Amino acid sequence: MKKNIWFLLLAVVMTAGWLVTPALSVARELGPADKKRIECAMFKMRVLAEMFDVRKSSDQKTETFPDVCPAAGTVVKAPKWFIEGQDVKTKDSSGKVVTVRKEAELTRMDKTKVVYIPGEGTYSEADLWRQAFSNVYLFLDRANMSLDPSQPISMEQLARGYVGNRINLVATLDRLNKDLLFGSKPLIMKDSMDGRGRAMLATLELINNEFFSTIESFSSPAKQREDKYRRSVQAVVVLANQLYSEFMSSAVPTFPPDPKSIQTTPADRMFLWLMLLIGSALAGFSVFLLLEVKRQSIELMVEDYRVRSVAWAEDFNRQFLTIDIRYIVFGTIGAFALLGLFFGVSTGGFSGVFVFLIFVAMGVFLSIRMPEAVLDALKKARGRKINAQLMDALILLSNSLRSGMDIVQGFEKVSTEMRPPIADEFGLVIKNYQLGTPFEKALDGMNDRIDSRMLSYIIKAIVIQRQVGGNLTVIFARLVENIREESKLEEKLQAMTAQQKIQSIVVGVMPFLMMGVMFLFRPDEMISFYSSPLGIAIFFVCIIWISIGMKIIKKVGEVKV
Repeated sequence: MKKNIWFLLLAVVMTAGWLVTPALSVARELGPADKKRIECAMFKMRVLAEMFDVRKSSDQKTETFPDVCPAAGTVVKAPKWFIEGQDVKTKDSSGKVVTVRKEAELTRMDKTKVVYIPGEGTYSEADLWRQAFSNVYLFLDRANMSLDPSQPISMEQLARGYVGNRINLVATLDRLNKDLLFGSKPLIMKDSMDGRGRAMLATLELINNEFFSTIESFSSPAKQREDKYRRSVQAVVVLANQLYSEFMSSAVPTFPPDPKSIQTTPADRMFLWLMLLIGSALAGFSVFLLLEVKRQSIELMVEDYRVRSVAWAEDFNRQFLTIDIRYIVFGTIGAFALLGLFFGVSTGGFSGVFVFLIFVAMGVFLSIRMPEAVLDALKKARGRKINAQLMDALILLSNSLRSGMDIVQGFEKVSTEMRPPIADEFGLVIKNYQLGTPFEKALDGMNDRIDSRMLSYIIKAIVIQRQVGGNLTVIFARLVENIREESKLEEKLQAMTAQQKIQSIVVGVMPFLMMGVMFLFRPDEMISFYSSPLGIAIFFVCIIWISIGMKIIKKVGEVKV
């Protein structure tokens, strides 16, 4: 029975809460109490703006809180440090503590001319701060007028006014956030007013966000519009009071560190160098032990790579090129080592050493595969050049056969009357044949050297004809026609896939082009970011994804015939 009663009470409480909660959360408009808070915040912003007005004397900067403020009747005066200056203790060149008279902050800010606007003149640092407070005052004044029934104002007019307030505040904040250089002395306006400026700028940024929320409330649904508008205006009121308190309160004291606490002695530096050497020796010994454990496997890998290097060198000779494989391998490692040294020095410390080792490891990894990649690229390039000459060579061979020559004499005619590279290849076949190599074997050697599908067809046709007989002239005529049709088809495909190729190039080039432009406009920030571990990691991740994107776009545009 008791358990049932408790469940009943719980159900009643939950039902009551469910009914009361919507009533408590009903959106409401700004009321008389809100109007008083707005007027009090307006008074504080007007006081701040007048304090930064150098045309007024210190006597004219004395105000009394109105009745709408909680501290009604309280007299407000400009702080002495702001209009009169103050005595500060410092050390002279000999290290002796002396007392010097610091110039009034308002006087210093008025002397500092920071912005020139054509048609308006030059604005000082004090003028910019006064503009910021005036913008907040105008916003609050517009909100106050919207509550006055005797001054009707349309919603569109009110929204345009708030947009203008926000634009002016954004422009002022942008100027206050800029760090300038006067001769050799930097001017950081965020550190104005003995450090108060940094906190006040942060508060102004929050006020700017609430300006945007106020503007956004006008595009909200009708049921939510008044509540959002009230919340954003109240937030500006609270932040305006905070802005006033930050100016009138005492500055946050700063305690610079004692230089002796951060100085290092020769013994400290020697200990650091000793630990660095010991760490490097231990790391080197660990690598040595690892290599000793894998010694047999490494020797097998080196021997296998040496055999492959000999084969690659022979393949390069077949391409009529004499290239030392060591230049490709060590050249790749050296290029990556130089790049790693640049990024490592930029990063500095142990992170820089780690970055350098990563680049060297990448260079070693790529250098092992670089000779084969270079060889494949050369073979494809040479194959494309031979394909362009193949139709003329077939016509010349066909004419030679019609005139009564045999196929060997036709090859000699192609080698003497056509230009390289096809002349070199046909000439090499003739030389091998004259040295005793069977003609079919010499043709197979040419097929291995050249990456050309049509040339493979021609060689197969010649070999079959020599084995079983046939009319090579007719075969060559058909091959010429096939080559001509295939060339037309490839040209058409190139025209159809040109867009994908251009997109692939743009995908690969544009990020680096934009990075170069950013380096031109913001070199310090870009160098600082891309020399950090995070920047280097992002750079490599971007290269990987750009390569994947280029590969995908290229595959989309590929059509195999």
